Amino acid sequence: MSRAKKAKETCMTNMLGVMCADGKVTEEEKLAFVAGCMTLGITEEEAMAHIESLPTKSFQFTRPKGELECLKNLFNCVMIMYADGHMHPEELKWCRTYAGALGIPEDIVSDMIEMVKKSR
Repeated sequence: MSRAKKAKETCMTNMLGVMCADGKVTEEEKLAFVAGCMTLGITEEEAMAHIESLPTKSFQFTRPKGELECLKNLFNCVMIMYADGHMHPEELKWCRTYAGALGIPEDIVSDMIEMVKKSR
């Protein structure tokens, strides 16, 4: 599997992790997940198949090349975290951990949250 494909899988897996962090998956989060997947070039059908595989999903990390791709992947996770209008502490923790793994300062997550709030 190519590095780019592995990086897309990592982003998708982290978006799933954010969705599940508070113990429930809302319809708004599912819609945001599908939209985020589509920005990665993943079809709606593939995205829905990943949602259905949640109980068996394993987490592996591949950092995407380039800062812009890292920021885009993190932003997808932040959008999912705030899709239902609530920010659970576990979702926030997941996003901050993902930011650190991507080499992005964790405080960027707060800036992204504000961007998402303003766009609503």
